[in-house]
Amino acid sequence: MLLGKCMPLRYRCGMANEELVQRGYLTSGTLRGTKFGEFEELNIGATSIADLRTAGLDCTPATTVPFPFKSYKVPKQLRQAKPDRVFADRRQGTLVPVAVAEHKRDKKYKTDKELSVAAEQSLCHAAVLGTRVAAITNGDSYSYIDVASSLNSGSLVFFDEHRSLNPAVLEDLLSGSAAVAKNPQQLAQTVWQIIWHATKEEPKQCLMTFVELFVLKFLSDNLPPSALPKALSFYELAQDPAVFAAQHGKTAISYYVSSIRPHIKTLFPDNTVSGDAAVARLFGLKTVVSKTSVINGFAFLRSSTEPLDSFNRTFLEILEVFQRFGSLRQIDPEFKLRLYETFLKNTPRQQKLGQFFTPRNVVRQMIRMAQLNKLADNSVVLDPAAGVGGFVLEPLLIEEALPQNVRIVSGKPKRRVRTVGVDVDSNTHILAKANMLIHLADLLRDPATTLPALNEAMADTFVLMNSNETLGGLENPPRDAIDVILTNPPYVTQGSAIYRKELAALIGTRNSIIPKDYYEGWGLGVEALFMRYISGALKPGGRAFVIVPLGMLNRTEPKPKISLLKECNILASIELPRNTFFNTSQPTSILVLERRHTEVDPRPSVLCGYVRSIGESLDMYRIPTPDANDLAAVADAFIQRDADDAFVPTSPVVKIVPASDFSELDRWDVARFWSEEELVSLGVKPAAIGRGEFIETAMDSIAELLEELKASKEEIAELTSGPSVSVSLSNSTYFTVRSGTRIRNEDIRSNPGDVPVYSCFKEKAASKGSISEEYLKQAAILLESEEREIVTVIANGAKAVGKVFVRREVCVLTDDVIAVDILSDDIDAEYLATELRRAIASGGFLYEAKLFKGRVEQLTAEIPKKPDGSFDLEAQRNIAAATRRFDLIRDKLHEMGDWSASARIA
Repeated sequence: MLLGKCMPLRYRCGMANEELVQRGYLTSGTLRGTKFGEFEELNIGATSIADLRTAGLDCTPATTVPFPFKSYKVPKQLRQAKPDRVFADRRQGTLVPVAVAEHKRDKKYKTDKELSVAAEQSLCHAAVLGTRVAAITNGDSYSYIDVASSLNSGSLVFFDEHRSLNPAVLEDLLSGSAAVAKNPQQLAQTVWQIIWHATKEEPKQCLMTFVELFVLKFLSDNLPPSALPKALSFYELAQDPAVFAAQHGKTAISYYVSSIRPHIKTLFPDNTVSGDAAVARLFGLKTVVSKTSVINGFAFLRSSTEPLDSFNRTFLEILEVFQRFGSLRQIDPEFKLRLYETFLKNTPRQQKLGQFFTPRNVVRQMIRMAQLNKLADNSVVLDPAAGVGGFVLEPLLIEEALPQNVRIVSGKPKRRVRTVGVDVDSNTHILAKANMLIHLADLLRDPATTLPALNEAMADTFVLMNSNETLGGLENPPRDAIDVILTNPPYVTQGSAIYRKELAALIGTRNSIIPKDYYEGWGLGVEALFMRYISGALKPGGRAFVIVPLGMLNRTEPKPKISLLKECNILASIELPRNTFFNTSQPTSILVLERRHTEVDPRPSVLCGYVRSIGESLDMYRIPTPDANDLAAVADAFIQRDADDAFVPTSPVVKIVPASDFSELDRWDVARFWSEEELVSLGVKPAAIGRGEFIETAMDSIAELLEELKASKEEIAELTSGPSVSVSLSNSTYFTVRSGTRIRNEDIRSNPGDVPVYSCFKEKAASKGSISEEYLKQAAILLESEEREIVTVIANGAKAVGKVFVRREVCVLTDDVIAVDILSDDIDAEYLATELRRAIASGGFLYEAKLFKGRVEQLTAEIPKKPDGSFDLEAQRNIAAATRRFDLIRDKLHEMGDWSASARIA
């Protein structure tokens, strides 16, 4: 082969470089490996390190390697060494090697000497290239060498890692001791938005889709190829779409649905039988069968109008988000606890999922109060309304509860304490099992763990009872068998008659009871049935920690309370603040019960807690407030009092009252034990105020407001007294008035991204959604810049027309918004917005149906001017600031009206 003078240097390396060409690594004109997650892989073997550097690999090959090689014969010219595989990272702009791997056939990978040769060869190649990781494999098993430690110690040092090499494993190895547990909360939020924009599914379905794909990535990062081959893993999907289509003859999403999903369901099959016969005996059953896999909620399969392949672009976008996030080996325990909150925070439609969701901060403190670490072996912890499994799984993550409670020994699951969660909903059962899988990440990687044993552990833990979909677990109540119950049962009074009818319709006994008679006389509502279930399920001395609605505690009917007090003592009543739960502002409490041994047992005094805070804000954002956590203080007091009957609480939110105050004739809520003065000092109730004091306070407030109004009037009058010039927005010297672009909901759904789309909303922050910047560029739609301010006028919408905002951000405007570009540096955007609001209000446009470009161009602004006739920028800014102060006074007037309306007049 003759090389001309103009032949690029990268083609002048003979046969070795020919390998790079043949393998397609130089097709684009620059060295580019096969996609390997966020890395690139060069699968070579006949190309020297020198040739790799010439071709574009960013490295400076070492000339010596300070290591006492014993088995491997080091080449004289280290630059001529030829590694089998090189992994590189381009994320900083150039292709930098990060790891090498040597692949040896089984027959060269059996004796200690052969292993030593392979390991030293891989170490040598890594040291020459300057990588931190060197791998050796026979195709079935992998070993990983810590290059720096090996060179420093003079002997081979291996990483404690035996998973097969994949992008997640490589990332974990490169992170080394600096690796930190990741919190995928932002990952969840991003994926949630992508799924929702594409499908408009309910949050529960979006959650199930996220969990399904999270499980796929999680399993791909943690299971060996023998269980999950690469061809059926996340990483098979995460490659170039054209290459994938050529290889498989279908889109990635179709391949996932037809090949990968079915395989995962073989790994985690439906109808797994619980191997713990004691679990079935709890409910009077012969066997317990887990009827579902860990996945079955792929939202893209639910559309009746859109073909599956139409979602492929969205599916690939989600895969890319997971890819960028990296390894799912080390997951922040806090994320495991808060996975389901993430989806509730992102949608106003929370009720359906919220029915089985308890905030993690509440769950944690209830678990602390239960003191599960003190339970004897083979004790039973039960949640009869388990939902996604918080009360059952979180003890595994709490040091003073049940860490390492689940083990796999000789292919069978073992538990010191049986933890059992019951639910009626199959989708929730799936989520609970997936949640358990995530919680048991370390166990999944344990060489002693088998997948059948793990499946059995999940079947032992989560029990789906839906033979009667109305009653669920209520049909088969345990009897005198449970040590601890932790639960948040559903509470519904309207429509609860259907439960009574279902109980009456049951024929025969269940766990040696006649259900209709068993639940008779325990009150109205589903929560009353659960209280019967809970009371009868506890063994003598067993305890229940139950979230109940305030209405149940305040009901005057004595019969249900008599029934409960006959079997149980009340240990604590803890009132939670309003809005503790995402889906309701209804007041709730934690009621702590203990099963009596006999009817003549003495009754202990009752710990009462009046909780104002739970360690996070009580809005949709749930911002952590670790210094404001009354619930933790109440839990501390409960534990201390449990250890010492003479305990005297010091917290102002804890009181201990006689058991006689919790009789069948009493209310069981706790606010009554705090005086008016105490509640005021706690800041939980506005103080009652006498008429005279009300008048004096009102007069003082009015006088203060009058002074502020007077000052504002004088300030605005003075600032606006100077000369000004009237400038029309149609004046092209100073302004450009333009309309936004028509953007349909369909466009946003089909092209989700990060660019907010502003339309006819009365709130500045409200958007129509977020759209892809790439789509906007392809469609030639103007993208607003954060480098300059614009003034926007809402042109349409009965409640929003005439609203004026100043924006300085990357965004896009719909055709329901008019933008005013300011062409002069001497016109202040905030002042112009103030003037436009005045002009719109005085012109009556607020009552018009439309305010489009032509009408906005008719508006005029009075702009202060200097003696020389130029615009007075300083005066504009002062007037804009004075106007903002005026608006604050208006807010204070509004607040005063609210205070007057809500004041408690004594």
